[in-house]
Amino acid sequence: MSTPNIEKTLTTKETFIFKDIIGPYFNPNWHFHPDYQISLIVEGKGTRFVGDHVQSFEKGDLVITGPNLPHLWRSDDAYFDKNSKLSTRGLVIYFDHDLFSESLLGKEEFYNINKFVENSVRGMEFYGETRNKINKLIHKINNELGFRRIIKLLEIIDILANSEEYHLLSSPGYTNVFKGDDADKMRIVYDYVMTNFKTKISLEEIAEMLNMTTTSFCRYFKPRANKTFTRFVNEIRIGHSRKLLLEDNLNISQISYECGFNALSNFNRQFKAIVHMSPHEYRKLFLNIKTSIS
Repeated sequence: MSTPNIEKTLTTKETFIFKDIIGPYFNPNWHFHPDYQISLIVEGKGTRFVGDHVQSFEKGDLVITGPNLPHLWRSDDAYFDKNSKLSTRGLVIYFDHDLFSESLLGKEEFYNINKFVENSVRGMEFYGETRNKINKLIHKINNELGFRRIIKLLEIIDILANSEEYHLLSSPGYTNVFKGDDADKMRIVYDYVMTNFKTKISLEEIAEMLNMTTTSFCRYFKPRANKTFTRFVNEIRIGHSRKLLLEDNLNISQISYECGFNALSNFNRQFKAIVHMSPHEYRKLFLNIKTSIS
């Protein structure tokens, strides 16, 4: 039996590490680790998985994940093409969960830090001026030495902890229940869905790949993803449709079929259930924002 895909980050002698990760695509393996992780996407786009949350990402994406929160930034298929000239870059900080002790977090001065630590277990996406400030600071952190690096990290954490410009990602109460070879199995599921979501998804095929019956697969998947397999597939499809709606190259009916929906009515229904507005309203909203900015 294979072991869980638990990524090793810090050694016992390190408070935090900074990585400037450049490659043809981001780490395609679904994983988790015991450290906090701050991730800034400098180049690249795709689909982000954090706990039971699914959303597209692009350049500028800024997220923190708490200890043992499963996550994956999966690059779009074009990045995996052997002839691709695309590249990705991410700036990542891993810091130790003992940076702030229990007694320290209980102090009045650490109220916002404590709230930040608690929120991180669900994952947090930051935007607006907060993202701009962190973008500038995180590029400088590797130029610092010794304790000045710690000071720069604390400055970054202070900005994040005092910001109101964030979204929580995973559902309230989400818990990582993965054991044994769950990580490998879920990676197979993610890879299959990301490769095939534009066409008909075969529940029988994915169950067979995991040596399960369709019934046992559905029972297996739901508590680990915190949603049904059908909901998961629809979230992937809707996430892709949101990218296409913002590009404004296809009409809504074309986008519906491009994302694997056989009926426009079903696409509209699923989009509203997940995004809480219609595809038309979503496109209009972001086109208006784009126009006001330009």
